[in-house]
Amino acid sequence: MHSESTRLSIAILKAVLAGETYDVAASAYGLTRTAIEHRVKRLARLLQRQVGINGLNLEATGYVHKLRAFRVEVEAAIARFEAGEAAPAAQPQVLSDKEVWTMIRRAGLRSPWPLRDMALIHIVLATGARPLEVARLEIGDYLDPDGSVRSCSEMRAAASVNRKSRPLFFRSSAAIRAIDAYLEFRLAQQGRALLAGEPYRGFDPSARLFLNDAGQPYVVHCLDADGRPRYLCRQMLDTYRKIFKRINMHGLSAVTLRRTVAFRLDARGADEEQIGLILGITEKQAVRELLPPRPDMVELMTDLYPDADIAAISFSTTMLSDRVAS
Repeated sequence: MHSESTRLSIAILKAVLAGETYDVAASAYGLTRTAIEHRVKRLARLLQRQVGINGLNLEATGYVHKLRAFRVEVEAAIARFEAGEAAPAAQPQVLSDKEVWTMIRRAGLRSPWPLRDMALIHIVLATGARPLEVARLEIGDYLDPDGSVRSCSEMRAAASVNRKSRPLFFRSSAAIRAIDAYLEFRLAQQGRALLAGEPYRGFDPSARLFLNDAGQPYVVHCLDADGRPRYLCRQMLDTYRKIFKRINMHGLSAVTLRRTVAFRLDARGADEEQIGLILGITEKQAVRELLPPRPDMVELMTDLYPDADIAAISFSTTMLSDRVAS
């Protein structure tokens, strides 16, 4: 027997599939538009995991137009779910320390842009940021004017997916070394060297922290979703997709990295509110979906993977720096 909350989500999803907008559904059910959207996305992901939605991949469950395009299949999945045909949910994938090291090492060895791609993996594991947010990060979000790393920074509202600022911690030694190596490579590409005392290490603070394969800022598109702007960075999603494909470890995605962050914060004693704050998730139920069935936050974000691996990762980063430079 499903809970009252689940039955409400089913009713909302059916209404949205029939063409009702999030705003209309919000008014009809006395909820906020954001709450309606979150319920639809969470239920769609649950249906995909437990009973499957024929022809629809898991990543597409977050897009209402995709769900409507597969309306017959989604409604069939709802019927199976309501009939109790759902199998027990599979244990969500979380990376072990060994898998983290293997993933980063393979990314460095198999990528045409090893330093950038290693840094892109590190930054999600160290901060929990989403790919769109990573694409929007600027040099000034990472560096202070004197060139030192902003260990306690801020995910600006303009960069955040939910348009709300939140803490952004650069406390992982491995992540800092990887990002620094990538920035040094960027300077070398421009024929410049790091000069002592140069503000922001010679970068424009408003420049993007990461660049695409063409050496340009990642392009963020604004789409219309039910009359509301929805932002998407296809280039960054494609970059991560290619990274994970080259790594060749089953089931890897940016969500896997964010779930790993949530698991490790939970293991260190962080509560759901703290984890949600770090990951930019406002609803506790959405946080719970990342976790298995409370120390200071700054310390929580310090080296989310062990020191034993940091030395190896640092060595690999240095080795790759030399390979790229040559």
